[in-house]
Amino acid sequence: MANNSLIILPLLSFMLAAILCFFFHGKVRPQQYIAIAGSFIALICAIGLLREVLHFEILSMQVGGWQAPYGITIVVDVYSALMIGIACLLAFAVSIFSLSRTSISYSRQRGGYYPSLLFMLMGVIGSFITGDLFNLYVWFEVMLISSFVLMTLGSKRKQLEGGLKYMVLNFVASTFLLLAIGILYGVTGHTNMAMLSQLLKHTDISGMVQLASVLLLVSFTAKAAMFPLFFWLPASYHTPPIAVTAVMAGLLTKVGVYTLLRTYTLLFPLDRPFTVNILMIMACCTMLVGVLGALVQQDIRKVLAYNLISKIGFIIMGLAINSPLAIAASIFYTIHHILVKSNLFFVTGMIGVERGSFQIKELGGIYSAWPLISFVFMLLSLTLVGIPPLSGFYGKLMFTQAAIASASYVPIVILLLTSLLTLYSMIRVWRIAFLRPWDGQGNAIVSERQLLSGHKPMCMAIGILLVFTLGISIYAAPLVEVSTKAAYQLLHPEIYIRQVLGD
Repeated sequence: MANNSLIILPLLSFMLAAILCFFFHGKVRPQQYIAIAGSFIALICAIGLLREVLHFEILSMQVGGWQAPYGITIVVDVYSALMIGIACLLAFAVSIFSLSRTSISYSRQRGGYYPSLLFMLMGVIGSFITGDLFNLYVWFEVMLISSFVLMTLGSKRKQLEGGLKYMVLNFVASTFLLLAIGILYGVTGHTNMAMLSQLLKHTDISGMVQLASVLLLVSFTAKAAMFPLFFWLPASYHTPPIAVTAVMAGLLTKVGVYTLLRTYTLLFPLDRPFTVNILMIMACCTMLVGVLGALVQQDIRKVLAYNLISKIGFIIMGLAINSPLAIAASIFYTIHHILVKSNLFFVTGMIGVERGSFQIKELGGIYSAWPLISFVFMLLSLTLVGIPPLSGFYGKLMFTQAAIASASYVPIVILLLTSLLTLYSMIRVWRIAFLRPWDGQGNAIVSERQLLSGHKPMCMAIGILLVFTLGISIYAAPLVEVSTKAAYQLLHPEIYIRQVLGD
């Protein structure tokens, strides 16, 4: 018999840890231990949840004693269980990374960093498990408020400027989401996604449904930082401390991606060429705009931010192709990208705080002084690009096979072009910041032994994510198999509906 209580445990772990942190306000060390313990417990629960879901297909529960579709429905399938697992893993890694005061200043840690981080993670998990559109809006607001606090913690001018851009665009996106929910509720009388999936099949409400679909598309693509609503990400992600940037780059845009895949397989199946073409054009433009932006940046964090945008386009391309292999590729690539991109920010953060600058031209001589850290950066860069046999290669291979099978040849050309330009952007960083002799700008270069001993928490967090990255590179088959199963469930929404509403 399925253990449905596992569904809520990762969320409760983050919520209770956040509340406990308030009891130790101003005391950094207890909050650090609480954040690490809460994240680790959430990770263990997430692993158990994934095992349970792989055995029982889909788990669901009704909160408050009301039956679906009237109560608060919580649902976990293979896709959401995977996303919960990778979110908890990243939460554990960033909690360890944050032990270093060079990643988060002492004043920020005293001023609410840990409860804000944990509440944001709670919002992420809530978005993955909710089976109701209105509750999805609520979890989005929890994420938005918490992430805004994290982004502006310290109240520096650049942080406030970046946080304002982030807040305004995401607030507008949330408003579009709320408008879509209002329309759907007015038409159907429900916000439960399983019930909506059943009711929206009626042709007599197709006009209003199409309007709601467009509003949801605008909202979710804005939150995923897709073209043309991507500009808030590179304007804001480089302003907060690197630990905040890493967790936000890894997870927040992926929540937008998750909701796109969930919505356009469950509520609005992509059976209209117009919607498919719009998604494909947006995905291709996102790929190109992101990688072209990365080529001209002088700050490593902005290079990584623009490359992040480009890879969001890769993931949504799989949804636009809308085949089992393409959806599986999107899911596989999402897991890969969360691990690699967050870890690249971790490594960049360690280099930047030690050298006192993130400007490419102010760095130099990194490879000769820190060969091990340089090797890790290059390995992650090649994984991001998709050089075989690293994990990025398998995702792009699956995308290519799916595109060929659907006769979508233009996206293949754009995918290959953006991969080459991504490689060039990372080689540019490597050539200037790592191989070029140091010209004396920035802080003096210490020995690698001093670097590693002085940043042990950072090294531990980098090592954790690196182990998992190499794991899915060497043993990609299990993740491919699980991603394929998740794609099958997404493309067969009747399984989800039957689990929530019954026979």
